[in-house]
Amino acid sequence: MVQLDRSTLMVVFAVMTLTMLVLFYFDTYRKSRAPFAGWWCVAVGSFFCAAVFYFLGEVSGVVWAPSVGNGVMVLGSGCVWAGVRSLAGRRVRPVLLALPAAAACTVGFAVHTSGDTRIGSIVLLAMMGTAIGLASLELWRERASSWHLVRSLAVATAVCAAYYLSRMAGLALLGPQDALFQLLFGTGVTLLMAMVLLVVVSSSITALNTARRTEDLTELASRDALTGLLNRREFTQRAQQRLRNNLDAGVDTAIVMADLDSFKAINDGFGHDAGDGVIRAFSDACRSAMRTADLVARYGGEEFAMLLTGVDADEAVRIADRINAVLAEHSSLPDGAPPATASFGIVDTRNRSGGLQRLIREADEALYEAKAAGRNRAVVGRALAEAAGHAVPLAP
Repeated sequence: MVQLDRSTLMVVFAVMTLTMLVLFYFDTYRKSRAPFAGWWCVAVGSFFCAAVFYFLGEVSGVVWAPSVGNGVMVLGSGCVWAGVRSLAGRRVRPVLLALPAAAACTVGFAVHTSGDTRIGSIVLLAMMGTAIGLASLELWRERASSWHLVRSLAVATAVCAAYYLSRMAGLALLGPQDALFQLLFGTGVTLLMAMVLLVVVSSSITALNTARRTEDLTELASRDALTGLLNRREFTQRAQQRLRNNLDAGVDTAIVMADLDSFKAINDGFGHDAGDGVIRAFSDACRSAMRTADLVARYGGEEFAMLLTGVDADEAVRIADRINAVLAEHSSLPDGAPPATASFGIVDTRNRSGGLQRLIREADEALYEAKAAGRNRAVVGRALAEAAGHAVPLAP
């Protein structure tokens, strides 16, 4: 069997990490600018620099190079942990990466003068194994919807952490010259483990990045650009499913159609920027009144649609009044302009069944009644109001 010397293995490792860094940076990170991808770029770059420092120490006899290499390797391992934390949206403090790296470098310098470099290697392996192990724990703790994409990453980091910690124990108990240590934890095996980690992590992060970008594009396609609310198509799809679920569970549902009053006059009198501001203010007012189970969409132009779960028509009227109050308070029209208002048409599913389109049509008819009655009010659909003994319109 052909055995490669340490310097050759270092060159192979450096070439591999550099190639992977260039490919990953241009093919993945530049397309997304995702924090976790950025951390992985820093990690791979650190491993490449560490290989260069180790090569300088091995071939050129640069005294300080191996100690600096130890610090950079610990930094790269910490960046793996930082990247995994960023996946879950957790904050990463740079000092938590810098301190262990500085400690590994300092210990390396200290033990070099004593001639016993084994302590420096033990510290290096302990810090690397701990950092990568923490990354694995972060992944196993987050059993999210993207688990199938990071499962291989979780397994790879767990195996790698176990290997580095086992190598640390073997180095402490057996010593670097022991035959069993060389068989299980020699330089070739260690670099092979590092290469496997690089490949698995890079492929996992690339797959995860692609999935995230697809989710972002899907979310973008389902939202109105001006308000961030659902668009008409997405609202219709989600509302049909939500309405079926509510009907099956016997839960009241209210459908609300809303339209901003005198919107053309706002655009003509104060400009489209003012009109857009009123639309955004109404959207924010809707969000303030919505709960997790509710849906709200910009249905078209200045018209909006809402599905309210567990709410009857009377409660929906009160919600509409709150939305109008918030709108009047927060819409940023010029001084002297009348406050922005909206009209609402409301129906609910009490004591009857009906498809979403029928309910929307009835709510739309109630909306026209609200407009005809003077605007700035909520009107319950005529059939519901008569059945409940209410007059139409319900509430100015």
